[in-house]
Amino acid sequence: MMSSKNNVFRGAIALLLCGSIISCSDKKVFDEERESNDVEFFISASESETASYLLAVPDITAKEKLTIKGKGMESDAYGSWLFPTPYVGIGLQYRKGDPGIGIGIALGPNGKIIKSGSEFQIVSRFTTYGVFQEKVLSVVEGIVQRDDKGNMDNTKLYSTFNFIDPADNNAVTTITKSTTNLTGNGEYSILSGVVQFGANNFLTALVPRQFKEGLDRNGKPTLVMSDTQYPDSVWIASFDKDLKMTKLYGDDRISYAAGRHRSQFYNTIGGDDEGNLYAFAPKNAITSKASGVLKINKGASEFDKNYYWNLDEEVVKSGISSSPSFNRIHHVKGDYFIVEYLIKGSNPIEGDVPSSNALAIVNVRTKEFKWVKDIPDYNYYPKFHTPIADGGKFYVPVKEVDKLPAIYIIDPVTGQAAKGLEVDAKDINGIGKLRKK
Repeated sequence: MMSSKNNVFRGAIALLLCGSIISCSDKKVFDEERESNDVEFFISASESETASYLLAVPDITAKEKLTIKGKGMESDAYGSWLFPTPYVGIGLQYRKGDPGIGIGIALGPNGKIIKSGSEFQIVSRFTTYGVFQEKVLSVVEGIVQRDDKGNMDNTKLYSTFNFIDPADNNAVTTITKSTTNLTGNGEYSILSGVVQFGANNFLTALVPRQFKEGLDRNGKPTLVMSDTQYPDSVWIASFDKDLKMTKLYGDDRISYAAGRHRSQFYNTIGGDDEGNLYAFAPKNAITSKASGVLKINKGASEFDKNYYWNLDEEVVKSGISSSPSFNRIHHVKGDYFIVEYLIKGSNPIEGDVPSSNALAIVNVRTKEFKWVKDIPDYNYYPKFHTPIADGGKFYVPVKEVDKLPAIYIIDPVTGQAAKGLEVDAKDINGIGKLRKK
């Protein structure tokens, strides 16, 4: 195991005023100065692929249009937002094969978003992430270890873990550790998702891969991965803060519980309000298993043998025949979860296909499945960005083709969505909630 600490200080960011909406016309204006509420919504809205504005607003349910140009805190565009404490948000920017960068933000006293701690760099990049013990934890897979002479360890592949600590000026502590043979079958495990599990552990899904010696793009010997020999099993691992594996849950009724879009692995495990854990496994190209859900009862050491739910059957019963898959889940309240699906639409799309274009609500206790009503039509490939669950509702930014992005508020009990704040911007990268310090 190797450990290092890295802080990267980048250039200062101009702080511009932001405030509350005070007009119901298309021309929206801001109070130049106002006292922040104790808790406000946070919006990251982008003007381009590289630039965005970070704003605080008292209410995102209002059916109004928010103009951001020249408002808020100007920053780089961060694609993912996490909230390790009620007072701090952490933005992460994925740069494909290059190191990722990040920023910390907080709610200021005058209706403004302000920086919190230093900007930082994740040298190893990242392929999955989550919140653990009031820190953001990101992970990257497929790390090859070499000695001082450049000789490769061909017996193991490693994963690199980055702990970003808002309480320590967003310091990044990096640990590289072998995740080979965690399940006892000799294969390597990619980690997908980070979910707090009790006070001292986090859960992650293991995505198995074979590995062998090969060549990198420059013809240099390295280790390369290929599909697992065991695609029809699910593995959930529990780790402590020192990255010691404390528990391993396995079952063969579903495949691995992980969503994927390009190089990013998304979380598909989550707990209900009673402390039970649910593992959602999407169907993938190499498994014989249907998309399904399994349960680990609170305090149990194995999956519940009496609980299994086939989600593919629910999709067929709903009238969708294109065999869609899902790539991430979100707990909303009680037994309700939101599942993000990618369904083949009937209309062409310009540019990249999104990671999801339809939302389903599932009740894991009653096994009720329904599509969210009154959100943009999946046939036109709307894009969903970083959401939040708050007060029993689900808030998600949605971008439709040739329309301004807007925030939709979903009631999981009724399955009904209502359009809230519309933002005059290219896109809404993420939303959240912040408490004033």
